[in-house]
Amino acid sequence: MMKTFLAATTSVALALAFGASATTAVAQTEIKIPLETPAAHIKTRTAEVFKAELEKMSAGKYKVTLYPAGQLMAGKDEVPAVARGQVQMAMPTIGYVSTIEPAFKLLETPMLFDSYDSMETVLNGPVGADLLAKLGAKRLMGAGFWYDGFVALWSNKPIRTLADFKDKKIRVFPSEVLASSTEALGAAPTAIPGAEVFLALKQGVADGAWTTAPYGNQIKLYEVLKSVTKVNLFPFGYVVVVNPAWYEKQGGGGQKMINDALAAGKAYNLKEITNSINNAYKNVAANGMEVVEFSAEERTRWIAALKPLYDGLDPEIKALLAKIKK
Repeated sequence: MMKTFLAATTSVALALAFGASATTAVAQTEIKIPLETPAAHIKTRTAEVFKAELEKMSAGKYKVTLYPAGQLMAGKDEVPAVARGQVQMAMPTIGYVSTIEPAFKLLETPMLFDSYDSMETVLNGPVGADLLAKLGAKRLMGAGFWYDGFVALWSNKPIRTLADFKDKKIRVFPSEVLASSTEALGAAPTAIPGAEVFLALKQGVADGAWTTAPYGNQIKLYEVLKSVTKVNLFPFGYVVVVNPAWYEKQGGGGQKMINDALAAGKAYNLKEITNSINNAYKNVAANGMEVVEFSAEERTRWIAALKPLYDGLDPEIKALLAKIKK
């Protein structure tokens, strides 16, 4: 009788254990996040903080799978993938978002911001809220902004003045404003995807490239170029976008955990961005690249050269600029 009882008890225990496992497996929700940046890049590291925080606070309810270095898809495909629900969220560059919502071109207005503090003040206020809200009409939920350093000018010869920049062939990433800015400053923009920049510059396809210090350091541009100038054209960044239908299904508890994990990621991003920029410039210099400081006088000359671009901005962008100046 005792053996029968023990066997039955064991059977019930195993059944409960397997049942619990099955329930846990069914209840777990996977979040797929495509990332164009390499594993060590600040955007990917920020996503790793989000992953760790969400998985921890949800006690395994959420499983976040990251796909760095374009493993899942190209950067240009991230926004439509989120809108379709192919992936639950992504952090595309501002340039990719501005192609579907032109108001985001505000954040690419050259030499508008001179620090992350000034940009954060704007994006944490009414202007930032208005921008994110506009994505609702595009089947996207805007959930915030991440950063990746100011855009610097990398070149095969030192560029210290506007005259040095004239007639150069310069790589641009997807951004209509960046291409227009490059033309206004007297150079020829050449679109080259991030994954192809190193090889293209090595082959002499362009004389230089616009990109941030962290990214330029990460892909070792010091091996194919000679100089980087701290133009600080505009702060390069990302827009966190979430599929709204999927988000709605998570309920209040799930939404709070997702938002809290995103806030933890953003806090890490803001803390690390300065260190990431400084370390990048230090490393490229150590590898033989000349780091050119951009003087206040030269900055004034470049702003004057960009005046036609400012005058030609869309009325909506001009209206947002007016709000910022207030």
